[in-house]
Amino acid sequence: MLLAPAPAAHAESSSLSSTWYLAEGSTDWGFQTNIFVENPNDTSCKVRMTFMTPNGPVQKPDFVMTAMSTVSVDPSTTLGEADFSTKVQCLTGQGIAVERTMAWPENSGDYFEGHSSIGVTAPSKTWYLAEGSSKWGFECWILVQNPNKKQAHVQLTYMIEGAGPKVVDKIVPAKSRRSFFMADDIGSADASVRVSADVPVIPERAMYRNGRREGSGSIGTTAPASDYYLAEGTTDWGFTTYILVQNPNPQPTHVTVTYMTPEGPIRDNPFTMAANSRTTIAANDVHPGKDLSTHVHGDLQLRSRLREDGDLPYWSTETGEACHDSIGLSAPHTTFYLPDGESEPYDPDNAELGIETWTLVQNPNGFPVKVQISYIDQDVSSTVSIPANTRKTFNMADHFSTAPTASGIIVKSLTTGGKIMVEKSTYVLERTAGTDTIGAYSDEDTAIPVATGNHARSSSNSMKASTRVWNCARENLSPSI
Repeated sequence: MLLAPAPAAHAESSSLSSTWYLAEGSTDWGFQTNIFVENPNDTSCKVRMTFMTPNGPVQKPDFVMTAMSTVSVDPSTTLGEADFSTKVQCLTGQGIAVERTMAWPENSGDYFEGHSSIGVTAPSKTWYLAEGSSKWGFECWILVQNPNKKQAHVQLTYMIEGAGPKVVDKIVPAKSRRSFFMADDIGSADASVRVSADVPVIPERAMYRNGRREGSGSIGTTAPASDYYLAEGTTDWGFTTYILVQNPNPQPTHVTVTYMTPEGPIRDNPFTMAANSRTTIAANDVHPGKDLSTHVHGDLQLRSRLREDGDLPYWSTETGEACHDSIGLSAPHTTFYLPDGESEPYDPDNAELGIETWTLVQNPNGFPVKVQISYIDQDVSSTVSIPANTRKTFNMADHFSTAPTASGIIVKSLTTGGKIMVEKSTYVLERTAGTDTIGAYSDEDTAIPVATGNHARSSSNSMKASTRVWNCARENLSPSI
């Protein structure tokens, strides 16, 4: 999480939009990438996808999405093997949601790991990334996408934990992306990063560990805030959770952390952060054995991120450690959109990978809220009440336990004034790998349309189209108009 000087209202970078950017992406080096697009509208929409490679932009043929549907796009069918960033546009003007999942084999090639992230809706000249480490066996990459017609002069300011900031200058050519290795810039250290440029750009941060046995990736935020909300988190079930807090201000700030558990809120004692610093909170040390969401508040504006691991610092599996992480949001919202939801039983003899999708809903209000969860490609929804200052967890398999299923998800608060925070965690192969991301959001007080008809991801047959990664649905696109 990230704190800044005076409380200034700002638009966060993942609101429902007709344009999206994803800085990270690769179909090279053993990676497979899938881009998920969710159309939550009651009308069809036309979508354009442009990949920004080191050799320039490559446009995929435009395609049409039916109402209340989700599609998955495999960029390798257009690019082959390449590093790239992505721009997704709804040419018919409706708001859509876009996220990306990347998967790769660890060094032995025996199993896969992955990470996912929602996109951002606009470039900016300043970004903040709370998490970053080139220490403890991590490799950390800063990915910078330049969607402009001229090159970008970029400054990376590393706010090093236990030391002062260090500034490094970079160049990103027009309509391309570059990857910067943190260890080349600061050696072995923990650091948050501020990305500044002379033209608007989009950065992401990707981290790997133990020969890429585990990895995580996330967007940044364009402005710090005095409050941050993190829906996911647990110190139970073999997990360890870390909260990363960044103070980019030139003066110290006081920080208070409140954990929202199924039993109610727990507020820890305030602490002070030094100017231009980063702090790591080990939630297991203060509240072991609990499922929890988090609210971080600062006297000045901050930036916050969840890193959830287990076994110092990731969760343990029979094949080693695994991990995921997510950025937080500075305010709750009425409706969240999660493009990639998947559920599949574990049956390795029939190539079924045991995919789990969990939707985490945090209620930071002092009163209960009623929430509707809709799986839009499957015409299935449910309504549940969440008590004040608590969080609840919803397993997609409770609705689709016996057959492989894929669907975009919409989570909406039905209580007036009762805004919520939502994340989605996905696990595969008995949790040998996992991903986590926030959703896109909106605050429009509109009903969720009733999904009917022919949906882009409704066929379970499409889920077995690839054995390389757990993302089940592949390209199943309507004809272009």
